[in-house]
Amino acid sequence: MQQQLAIGYCLPACAEMALFDLGVQTSQKELGLLFMTRAGIGTPFSRISLLAKFHLQVQVTEWAGEDSLRAALSENKAVIAAVLTSSGLSGWEDVESQHTLYLTGMDDDCVIYHDPALAYGPVTASLGEFLLAWSEMAEQVAFINRRSGV
Repeated sequence: MQQQLAIGYCLPACAEMALFDLGVQTSQKELGLLFMTRAGIGTPFSRISLLAKFHLQVQVTEWAGEDSLRAALSENKAVIAAVLTSSGLSGWEDVESQHTLYLTGMDDDCVIYHDPALAYGPVTASLGEFLLAWSEMAEQVAFINRRSGV
């Protein structure tokens, strides 16, 4: 679990968690520089593709669908999803904001994830609440894994 350094650093924080799980050590601050993150504003989701510089395969897509999330998680890929926060996501009550989450699991009823805005985790959301929040951001997702042979 890695909390974001400042408002707007959700993508670098999620990337730091994903890279750690893939065995790549770097800091959120370095990732913020790589992504050209603006404190208080954020980072365009598409900049997650810059993680390829760490010899990783990064697939960024829209309208990915629930089945692709399940498949990626079962293949031990790192999964970062863009969402619009809502009261159905832990810790957000009535705040709506573009945000990213680092997903770690799914079952028939819920999604398990690390939310870099929270000081605790992992947390869960009902599958329906997550899918709604994700669909509000065009089901944008990044699937990240090690390149074979590297």
